[in-house]
Amino acid sequence: MGGLAAAFALFLSIAHRKLKVEEDPRVERILEILPGANCGACGYASCHALAEEMVKGNSSVDSCIAGGNNTSQKIAGILGVESEVTQSKIAFLRCGAFQSERKKKAEYEGIKSCQAADMIAGGELTCAYGCLGYGDCQTACLFDAISMRNGLPQIELARCTGCGNCVKACPRNLISLEVLNEEPQYRVVCSSLDKGKKARTACERACIACGICVKVCPFDACQIVDNLAVIDQRNCQSCGICAERCPTGAIHLVSRCLSLVSSKAGGV
Repeated sequence: MGGLAAAFALFLSIAHRKLKVEEDPRVERILEILPGANCGACGYASCHALAEEMVKGNSSVDSCIAGGNNTSQKIAGILGVESEVTQSKIAFLRCGAFQSERKKKAEYEGIKSCQAADMIAGGELTCAYGCLGYGDCQTACLFDAISMRNGLPQIELARCTGCGNCVKACPRNLISLEVLNEEPQYRVVCSSLDKGKKARTACERACIACGICVKVCPFDACQIVDNLAVIDQRNCQSCGICAERCPTGAIHLVSRCLSLVSSKAGGV
């Protein structure tokens, strides 16, 4: 038996050497640059799979969303190709109401998951557009960029890589990937399309489409679309008048450095 074992071991060793497929050394170099989170945002199962496809020319050097422009430029240098500079995106949550500020229509008893709760008559909240607050987005984030505070996700923009896993995890499509420059921007953190009275009854922080922001904005950056205020970032000069005058605090200041600051809620 010992002899047979030795013979089989020798056979397998020889076969391994003969059949071994040499990996392109550039794959290992690219792997050292990639984040290594295996987040899947690139469409591949792992960073190693992406690196192999990049070397083969089947995937562009800017396929790693989480790595951003810096990673793309380094990979382009390894492969000897050019990489276009693209604007990085970060996750943005379009709901600014804490759990204590949202009205409930019932008490949910079940799996503590947004996906599960939303399947049961749309969840326990009166607002059909609000954050359910069970943290599916936090669980999906591989970069520790999301934490929960009083039933509301807090996105640390400095850590967010824009991988999009939180976007996929939210059953109410409240998170989107948006370009956020270094300069602070004012954003509407509400998604309710209900009319004013109904929206305010369901949530203390809801946009009630009162139109005050439209009237006071000196740059014509605010408008009301489908009962919801919208800020055109092309016209917005970040003066902050709209946030100061909003009666419900539905307009917040957002910055990569400051994460998200609310003018009404005392900060997030």
